[in-house]
Amino acid sequence: MRLKIDKLTKSYGDLTVLDKLDLEIKDINSLVLIGPSGGGKTTLLRLLAGLEQPDSGSIIVNDHNLDCTEEELLTYRRDVGMVYQAYNLFPHLDALENIMLPLVHAQQIPKKEAREQALSLLERFNLAEHAFKKPVALSGGQQQRIAICRAVAIKPEILFFDEPTSALDPEYTSEVLDLIEELREDTMELILVTHEMGFAHNAADHVLFISDGGIIAQGPPSELFEQTKNERVKRFFDKVLKYN
Repeated sequence: MRLKIDKLTKSYGDLTVLDKLDLEIKDINSLVLIGPSGGGKTTLLRLLAGLEQPDSGSIIVNDHNLDCTEEELLTYRRDVGMVYQAYNLFPHLDALENIMLPLVHAQQIPKKEAREQALSLLERFNLAEHAFKKPVALSGGQQQRIAICRAVAIKPEILFFDEPTSALDPEYTSEVLDLIEELREDTMELILVTHEMGFAHNAADHVLFISDGGIIAQGPPSELFEQTKNERVKRFFDKVLKYN
């Protein structure tokens, strides 16, 4: 994965969430964004995923320049996957149909082939027994794992996660993080926002600490978690790791 960001600015009304942010990294597979609530993590994730456009500045993700037309952005969005906090499964469809949906409607894959691919994913991730259950009959962890299967089904160039475990209890959190770790071991390119610091430490090739509209610190997890001299980052870790 290669990212180059130059003077990136994004505001909502009078609130500037990201202020002239610069970044250049390459040769990584997993990027994790951490930091306090309201610091700009999710906004940066959505900009990198092409779901929003900046007020100014430029973004290049791999070979994609996201300073482009809405039509070009739509093409880019079809080639990346997004997993949200709230699963976003369609309640009237069962697990299998939820996974098939983007294959059939976004990628124009015939239904028979899409069904085979979806069943194969459910089998791979030990979810086959839930194929014909609707979301209401699934636990939160199962719903999120189905949502991840749906995102993986399109064979995305990059898979984005926005706090994928924030709505889950510890048992289900572990199930979802194990699945994400499996994808990382398969060398899928991942960009994650998470509040799970242990997972961030283990799963990231590179970590960005985002606060107050900018990147306060960055580096490999061993460097950022264990050797940082940045007082703002130290205060954050002192709070979030106090009872871990």
